[in-house]
Amino acid sequence: MGSNQTKIEEYVYETIGKHSQLKREDIFAWQQRFNQHCDPGSTTMTKEQFCKFYQELRPNENVKSLSENVFRAFDLNGDHGITFSEFLVAYVSTTEAPLEDKLRYAFNVYDIDRNSSIDRAEILFILHAMFELLGMSEEKSHKVSYNQCADTIMKNLDVNEDQCISKEEFIQGLIRDPFLQSLMNPFQHV
Repeated sequence: MGSNQTKIEEYVYETIGKHSQLKREDIFAWQQRFNQHCDPGSTTMTKEQFCKFYQELRPNENVKSLSENVFRAFDLNGDHGITFSEFLVAYVSTTEAPLEDKLRYAFNVYDIDRNSSIDRAEILFILHAMFELLGMSEEKSHKVSYNQCADTIMKNLDVNEDQCISKEEFIQGLIRDPFLQSLMNPFQHV
């Protein structure tokens, strides 16, 4: 197990090195902070622990609703827990990586049922969380209904008009449309 742990760490260091200026000491400090939020003796965060931790990472934003979906996107192996390696690779990929990488993670936030496509219901669900993140309560945004936004998103991103947005349609559509990108990318403001 010790050598396997070292392999994971080397993979993490290599991946992080591609996208950030973080040094090993920085990564070690992040790991200590991460482990403080885990149960004693564990190095994996539950969804509840992650949501609290994520809120601490983004204290000036209302990410409460969004954090559960971010948890699902960061849980790379689908085991309902996030290890430090999963967290660090995902967090750096959503904060310092190129736009296309950030949009890949954003797609995973929207793809609630993990069927590799986004439907209108998933868009509506995440729009509520995104409006909350952006500080737009229902009262402030009454001129722009969620349904109108969802219709616009489907019209602009569902290129093949099959009532679902593929990952490729999502990424290319948001690259082409800066307004939708600012609305739909939860990692835009990180």
